[in-house]
Amino acid sequence: MVLVVCFFLSSNWAVRAQSVPEVPFDLNFAGVTVHVNEPGRRQIQQEVARLYENRTDLYRQIDALRQLTPLLEPLLTSEHLHSDFRYAILPAAETDSTAYWGLTAEQGANLGLRMTSTVDERLHPILATEVVTSRLSQLYEGYGNAVRALLEYLQSSAPANLRPDKADPMYLMLDPQSPPLIWKILARKIVFEREEPAYRSATPYVLYEYQNGVGQLLRTIARQLAVDEERFQPFNAWLKGSRVPTDKEYSVLVRVTPDEYPVVKKAAEGILKARASHRLDIGFPMLVKLPSSAVKTRFPAVFYNINERLGVQAQPCDNLITLAYYGKLTIDAFLNYNELTDQDVIQPGQIYYLEIKARRAKVPFHVVQKNQTLREIANIYGVRLRSLLRFNRIAPTQRVQTGRIIWMREKRPLNRPVEYQQLPVREAEPIEEDTVTTVARTEPPAAPADSLIRQQDNRLAEPSLPQSATNTVADPDLTGRASEPVSELPDSSWNEPKENLRLHIVKPGQTYYAIARLYGVTVRQLYIWNNLSERIPLEIGQELIIDLSEKPASLPRIVKPSSSITKAKKVIRKPRPASAKPVDTFVINPSEKLIFHIVKPGQTVYRIALINKVSVDDLMRWNNLKDYTIEVGQRLVIRKRK
Repeated sequence: MVLVVCFFLSSNWAVRAQSVPEVPFDLNFAGVTVHVNEPGRRQIQQEVARLYENRTDLYRQIDALRQLTPLLEPLLTSEHLHSDFRYAILPAAETDSTAYWGLTAEQGANLGLRMTSTVDERLHPILATEVVTSRLSQLYEGYGNAVRALLEYLQSSAPANLRPDKADPMYLMLDPQSPPLIWKILARKIVFEREEPAYRSATPYVLYEYQNGVGQLLRTIARQLAVDEERFQPFNAWLKGSRVPTDKEYSVLVRVTPDEYPVVKKAAEGILKARASHRLDIGFPMLVKLPSSAVKTRFPAVFYNINERLGVQAQPCDNLITLAYYGKLTIDAFLNYNELTDQDVIQPGQIYYLEIKARRAKVPFHVVQKNQTLREIANIYGVRLRSLLRFNRIAPTQRVQTGRIIWMREKRPLNRPVEYQQLPVREAEPIEEDTVTTVARTEPPAAPADSLIRQQDNRLAEPSLPQSATNTVADPDLTGRASEPVSELPDSSWNEPKENLRLHIVKPGQTYYAIARLYGVTVRQLYIWNNLSERIPLEIGQELIIDLSEKPASLPRIVKPSSSITKAKKVIRKPRPASAKPVDTFVINPSEKLIFHIVKPGQTVYRIALINKVSVDDLMRWNNLKDYTIEVGQRLVIRKRK
């Protein structure tokens, strides 16, 4: 009987695989009913047939989209875009562009993407998606119709300050003369939705985003992560050489199997910890893979004992429903155990809890690492997020600063200030001896320039601080009531840059890199001057501080030897003479002057506002502060009337 059923299912799959679906006159895309006439329907039908002509390539595309979705869907969600937009991500055959989202060189330049002899950011799926989704969100806000927004993006005809009349949000009739890519996108949606549910890859891969590869060779990263070098393909075509650039933090995408994912993740975290001197392995999470017979389930699942709790590893096809089913839980219980919402994306390779986490951790304290969130810390130690919020008197919307000491077992006393531990500055990676000839062949003058830039960035990242292991910053609630005479502030806390400071007003489509390149500074400097990071998106109209007195002297030497790079730069921004006066995008109010205040131990936002005779709200707005947490040595901008 079992053989008959298996034969029937395989025969049914074979018949289904050979048929080509008929394209209807009405399609649904992103909640919009798209009506096509007969010529339009034939164009979509031709694209559907073309996809089925090469099934190997079709399944390769399905695999690629499966692997990219966990990384890119959160970007769509953050811009309030429907998940159907993911069918527009992959490069399309027989078009003018092989980049993601069909980006041409002109579109990439307009969106601020970098295209040089070393990198092409149009081919980086995450960077391309970040700028395109931001643009699509602007168009969607203007038109109110998702398909109309997509059409205008593909045509590249809509101005940046678009505010047209609202279109019908639920309906659109496609013109046969619409951009060719729209037919390919609709055909891809039809075919993928039909084939993806039943397709199973022979070797399922998930993508790991490795963010610590600055200045390294791909083969060095492969050796450190213990994977083959071919695992970097096809998602790193943005890198035209073999070494990751040093002038910007690029993430490298690595294909790994679900079994390799926790191993590679631990290796990457170990590399990061090893670079920080005097750091030891914390020993968490405690993972033990369980044999398949240990947990009874009708479907294959990979179970772990994680921090003495039952857990399950997400596979490429899993979602909230399947993971809850593996644990014999309701969806609400699964979300509660992992402190997720129904909008969170399941990450393949990640291990999720099937039992409620502990109220307290097994260790008393944890020091927040770079880009680490409180939820990640809770998952590492198997402790409830709400416990950490309560122990540390932190609001759910407050982000924790790097170096903060988190209380893990009990509530921080009211008379105990928030404490920070200064983390070691990351050192530059040594260049391997066997790669000297490779570097000399590709970009001979780049090595000394990169070295100077890293030295400049490290100088900015290291404020002059005492050598004590722990710095203390008091809570606003504790020290905000205390008064302090203005005369107590040492002169060394002030810095008047005079003519060297500029204010840049963020325009639509601009990115951190585009703004940094406009002024000849580094992205890292923008982050430091404005208390921002790569995880905080820019907002249109936002004011950014530019300190031209700390402009890296070595930066022009990077682009001088290559004529091709110079041409690309002219396409993106018109070059300005060094003596040119600032334009209206970075005007400083003549009635104001800007000064810096260097945060000293024990000072709070309230205290600094009191010293400088400004309001707390203004101080937070000028410095992009999302909460009252500041760090010793941090530079805060103060605006004073002349």
